[in-house]
Amino acid sequence: MAGLLWPKSSETQAAGNLRTTVWCISHAFPHLLHAGPDTLELDESVRVDVAALQQRVARMHAEPEAQVPDSYLDHLSRAELLPGWYDDWVVFEQERLRQMRLSALELMARQHLVAGEPGYAVIAALSAASIEPLRESAHLLLVQAHLAAGNRAAAVRAYTMFASRLENELGVQPSSQLTELVSAFRPQVGLVPGGM
Repeated sequence: MAGLLWPKSSETQAAGNLRTTVWCISHAFPHLLHAGPDTLELDESVRVDVAALQQRVARMHAEPEAQVPDSYLDHLSRAELLPGWYDDWVVFEQERLRQMRLSALELMARQHLVAGEPGYAVIAALSAASIEPLRESAHLLLVQAHLAAGNRAAAVRAYTMFASRLENELGVQPSSQLTELVSAFRPQVGLVPGGM
């Protein structure tokens, strides 16, 4: 840990910096850290938003039939781990959290579709698509939600925007599963505007 926090210092100096920092924090905030001979962790009384989010998502996946509170949508849409940090260990954890958020948002969209609540499904699918604009599973749910709400034009528009983005950024077309959803409403749905 000392090496991560003070990478340009010698091992001895970094360890000394860590000891001093832990001592200062422990005196300023007595119940924040728990330090053992070889461990340093937050005290169990400290609430960590990422840990709470992980517990919520684990509960969602363990009980997929249970209704998810709408407040989760906001948390899942905005939760980021240490934005602006680019250390290797942080980037890995940021990606892990991002994938967890995407999976949970898609689960929420599916639950709302099954419950006959397409408006909420649209919001959850849009949240997932905004986090990962090239994630086809999120766009599939978005189109399904628009269609369930009877909004064919919105479904075709969502499909067309996604297909155009896929073509422009990756040079590929959406899957046949997604294309077939809107093909009845747009005869040449396989053709991306500007494509051949």
